Amino acid sequence: MRISQLVLCVMLLLVPFAANHAQQDQPSITQLLNEPFLDDYYSNVVYGYEIVTNTQEHASRYVGNSLNCSNCHLQAGTQKDALPLNVAGMYPKWRAKNGKRNGIGLRIRECFLYSMDGIMPTEDAPEVLAIAAYITYLSQGQVLGAEPEGRGVPTIPDTGYDPNPANGRAVYLAQCASCHGQQGKGLGQMPAVWGGDSYNKGAGMNRIQMAAGFIWANMPLGNAKSLSYQQALDVSAYLNLQYRPADPNDSKFLKLLEHLIN
Repeated sequence: MRISQLVLCVMLLLVPFAANHAQQDQPSITQLLNEPFLDDYYSNVVYGYEIVTNTQEHASRYVGNSLNCSNCHLQAGTQKDALPLNVAGMYPKWRAKNGKRNGIGLRIRECFLYSMDGIMPTEDAPEVLAIAAYITYLSQGQVLGAEPEGRGVPTIPDTGYDPNPANGRAVYLAQCASCHGQQGKGLGQMPAVWGGDSYNKGAGMNRIQMAAGFIWANMPLGNAKSLSYQQALDVSAYLNLQYRPADPNDSKFLKLLEHLIN
């Protein structure tokens, strides 16, 4: 049996559990964490939650930097306009980045390759199945095929000016460096925003418009939307100029490895 067939069988086995739970009021994650015993579906949901909130501990074999999933998917993937994870109903869908129709599993696997600057897991990796279960849990009640409210990050409107990295540096030092450090390495639990411990050049956050939408909607932490659209664009442009790991697509060896495990 091929890996893809095995994964399909595993997910089909989980469908009755998910369907049964969808007909009931879902317990909160806090309740699930305190349960002495969980069925297959909810045990995967909890494991997925743990991976998202502490990727360094629970999925370290696939991670190449110091980030956790929740550094971008804020509040464990529940915060609107901060790349929320309640998107199961939108998959499978075409994705221009890799030129194919993506299931939720491939989307998760590519996050490890790009945002986590790591190794793409296999389709049947427990970590992939667990995150998929958690995304399904968060997506209960959403309309299939419809875009959930607050999906992704806001689109910054045209300000009439190009992004200005020099202005972005000034804003970064005044508004961002107290958490992320003057050299972008992160301080304490705050993530690195450039350098070897941050996302690589193939990650979505390396696109100026996407990072600007995230910054404007969510940063500085605790004072969201206090920056102007132009300031968010300028900071994003400044971050975009800093050193970070290369896009795996630029490496023929990594591209071969990706092909072999797909």
